[in-house]
Amino acid sequence: MDGKRYQSQKKDQVDFPPQQKVQNKMSTNETTKDVFSVYTKSFDKLKGAFEKSAAQSMQSCTNLNQELTTSWTNFVHTAATMQQNVANKAGINYALPEQTVTAVSDATEAFVKAVETNNKVVQTAFDATIQNIKTINQNASAFADMGQNIVNSWISAWKPRN
Repeated sequence: MDGKRYQSQKKDQVDFPPQQKVQNKMSTNETTKDVFSVYTKSFDKLKGAFEKSAAQSMQSCTNLNQELTTSWTNFVHTAATMQQNVANKAGINYALPEQTVTAVSDATEAFVKAVETNNKVVQTAFDATIQNIKTINQNASAFADMGQNIVNSWISAWKPRN
């Protein structure tokens, strides 16, 4: 069985096999009190709460990051402007030798490259983890199908034939 046939077109979204979709729809539309409908309904409610919470947390992190970046930028620019004003009023020569400017520029470029490399490593790790989870999900569907086929085979062996 090819696990990819159940993979959704949307990135990072799982599409369940048809028999699971029918069972999930039945459990949410009917008001039965059997164990399967109760735990499916409970899981779906919990999943919805987690999804809502995750979206809100991600937005809060994004907002915090933006505010910190804005504050940091404002602080650095304000401090540099104040120091320049003091140096101008005091008549201090703040020109740097070319070697110092080159050293600072080289260090900045090296730091930027390190940040970019770190970001690529983190993104690669996330992508690999996502792919591993997708593979586990695809294999779980295949194992579920295999288990269902085994159960059907056992049941058909014990059913009386007309």
